[in-house]
Amino acid sequence: MSKYKLIALDMDGTLLNKGQEISEQNLHWIRKAEEAGLIVSFATGRGRASSEPYWGVVSPEAPMILSNGAEIWKNHDELLARYTLPADQVPRLINLAKEHGTKYWTLGSCSDDPSKVGDQCLKVGMYHQDVLVIQELRALVRSWDSVEVSASAPNNMEMNRKGVTKAAGLAQITELLGIKPSEVVAVGDSLNDLAMIKWAGLGVAMGNAEDPVKAAADLVTASNEEDGVAQVIQLVLKEVC
Repeated sequence: MSKYKLIALDMDGTLLNKGQEISEQNLHWIRKAEEAGLIVSFATGRGRASSEPYWGVVSPEAPMILSNGAEIWKNHDELLARYTLPADQVPRLINLAKEHGTKYWTLGSCSDDPSKVGDQCLKVGMYHQDVLVIQELRALVRSWDSVEVSASAPNNMEMNRKGVTKAAGLAQITELLGIKPSEVVAVGDSLNDLAMIKWAGLGVAMGNAEDPVKAAADLVTASNEEDGVAQVIQLVLKEVC
């Protein structure tokens, strides 16, 4: 039996290939992991609407960490916790994006109108083709020290409530399940995966991961185009690692 009890998988750039598909090899080894008694969970920057079409590949009892940890689902039906951005930060972030000509997106009910204090905004993201622009904006928003700043690609940035990360979400789930961090495998490729890769007993970076993620990982597997997730699960089940 594996010493690990839970495998937390990022989706984009990790479980999914460039065609936004889960390969047959990845599917096969996810099933093998579950047959061996491991919990396979998603820890993604996606919200429920865009991640749920893939939920059927894991057990309905599997917990889900969504929106970088802003939503934590005990299983596919029961919401455990939801953490929204402070209402005053949402228009501040959206207006910053507009001022700098960056594209932006939101998850939840988000508005640039500061009078709408009832908004339930989970995340604000920004994108710009020029990586230097995004790097400058990341540094600026981090200097505010009012929101959590991460990224799911080199030319974007994602803002959540302060303290909200995939690692924090996994910590809540594992405490509920009676699982130790040392019994968790976390697999990812981007800066929003960095916290959980450092936190988990076995932190795994994809072959296509950003350099800081690879540097922080215990193991680097193959890319998302080469069934890197399947290779990790095989190693875990064989106790090679």
